[in-house]
Amino acid sequence: MSLYSFFLLNVDYTLLIILGLVLTVFLLIKRKKVELHKLLFPLIYLIMYKTKWGLKSMDKFAKKISKRTKNILTYTSITTGFIGMAFILVTFLQSVYRYFFIERDMVVAPLLPGATIPGLPKLSFLHWIIAIFILAAVHEFSHGLFARMHGIKVKSSGFAFFGILLPIIPAAFVEPDEKQMVKASKKKQLAVLSAGTFANFITAFVFFIILMFVMSPLAGMAIAGQQGVVVGAVDDGGPAEMGGLPTGERILDINGQEINNLEEFFLILNSTVAYEKIDVRTDQGEYTITLGEHPQGEERGYIGLQLTPVLGWSGKLIIWLNILVYWLFLTNLMVGLINLLPMGMVDGGRMFYLALLTFIKKEKTANKIFGAVSIILLLLLLVFLIPALYNYFTAPFIK
Repeated sequence: MSLYSFFLLNVDYTLLIILGLVLTVFLLIKRKKVELHKLLFPLIYLIMYKTKWGLKSMDKFAKKISKRTKNILTYTSITTGFIGMAFILVTFLQSVYRYFFIERDMVVAPLLPGATIPGLPKLSFLHWIIAIFILAAVHEFSHGLFARMHGIKVKSSGFAFFGILLPIIPAAFVEPDEKQMVKASKKKQLAVLSAGTFANFITAFVFFIILMFVMSPLAGMAIAGQQGVVVGAVDDGGPAEMGGLPTGERILDINGQEINNLEEFFLILNSTVAYEKIDVRTDQGEYTITLGEHPQGEERGYIGLQLTPVLGWSGKLIIWLNILVYWLFLTNLMVGLINLLPMGMVDGGRMFYLALLTFIKKEKTANKIFGAVSIILLLLLLVFLIPALYNYFTAPFIK
């Protein structure tokens, strides 16, 4: 396979690798200004590039917040943080239990461009980079804003890059003065620590409202004006793939019945049963496909493909924006929740530790409990994350 063919088949994956190479060169040039934090180096690591960007804006906004508003934001942020921590912890442990004892469903999935997550639209490279930039900027600016709101100095801000071999996941950070942070009351520390996720939840809610009341109606109008359907993807080992149906072809009819839109396609499919043979004619060929049993137990036959409506340029733009808003909602929500896991490497870990010190007066005992919980959760996360990352990075080469 030529490099050009590989790129066409794996556009999002290739752009991610190019981004990693560009960032590697940039960080090598600026190596005197970066800090390397070795997590599981060289497999997983964090690089921080310090600047002073945004610090004046944090001060400016913090000065405008009244004492009453500050108290409301503080208590709401802390309460939301601990509720979110309980929710994500229970959800994660339930998923782990289900995986080992009931059914091996996906527990974690890499939030990387081109990754296939069941039930979710494809995350393209451009959608991914925009979503990551916005969620990181919102998250870290809020940490800095709450720190200044409570009189804690912010020493620096800047870019961070999570590395999985290459530095491929851009992020952001703010660096509060640790001496002032430790001396501050538990309430102030918890407010600063919970601020990032609190802001992500608010951002997720805003984009959810936009998605439901603006983008979804527009997308519905765009799809209503579609001019046919194209095979966007086929499930590995599914009936469509076994029948030889490739991606990119426009479906013209099924069993002689013309297909002009998604509604007509599913109307025909809903009348089928498992193991029924159907004749599919596309703009490039004809295929006989034996339908399978539906994975969700439905009576209709299962074809195992994803369709893309044929739209004009305005319709394509609306659908693209609709998917962007969806991912902005989902990434802010999910990354915010993951950040609340009571592990030492995320904000939830420090919040959990401060909570332990409130109920357990012996610091040594609190440290042991905190260490044990952090290690157990980290090991469980890695058990599922490492294979998921391996599958993601090797998939383009074993298709």
